[in-house]
Amino acid sequence: MQKRAVLVCMAATLLGLLAVVLGFAAEHFQKKAFVRSDVSGCHYRRTQALGCGVVAALLSLAAVTLVTAASGCFCCSGGRRRGCARTACAVVAWLQVVSAAVTFLYGASRNAGGTGGFTAVRRRPGRDSPSGGGGFDFVCDDLRDGVFVSASVTAAIGIFCAITAYVDALQHRNHRTPTLGVAMEQQPPPVAYPAQPPNGAGNGAAAKQPGGSASA
Repeated sequence: MQKRAVLVCMAATLLGLLAVVLGFAAEHFQKKAFVRSDVSGCHYRRTQALGCGVVAALLSLAAVTLVTAASGCFCCSGGRRRGCARTACAVVAWLQVVSAAVTFLYGASRNAGGTGGFTAVRRRPGRDSPSGGGGFDFVCDDLRDGVFVSASVTAAIGIFCAITAYVDALQHRNHRTPTLGVAMEQQPPPVAYPAQPPNGAGNGAAAKQPGGSASA
């Protein structure tokens, strides 16, 4: 591959790895968001997951944007079937990364701190209820585990798809360019033919030759 393509792939991979690392770090920090609950509601503190989630979302979008800008157009080269497959891979990459970015930002917003309300959860009859009947418990709504991890995995898959489509398009262009050059080099050189005299001049010379011989 070209040096520029190697740099693009390395930069996109580095951005993706940083996003994944920040996503796992945010998963660790988000467990410290809940503080306490009282009659006024549930109290949460701001954690480092807020910054980690926002930066991870930006890095994921930056990685796929870099690859897309470097590729130009995924469907411009190759056969129709191969171009459609490459375009589908690029579309999947964008959908995956955008979904991951939205999840990162959602998790980050849940770690901004503040006070929240209670969530009603239905009791299971007989086991959780002393009276044996149903009912509701009011609990604090915490961010479920695995939100940032799932966003990290989704972002990694999307960036991998974008890099795959970019490398495939670049390989096709590199294979096509030398073929055209060889074909042009193998064309035979033009042949130079001597100029022929006009028909009138040739006939005149032929006609004068017998006349000159006769007079001699």
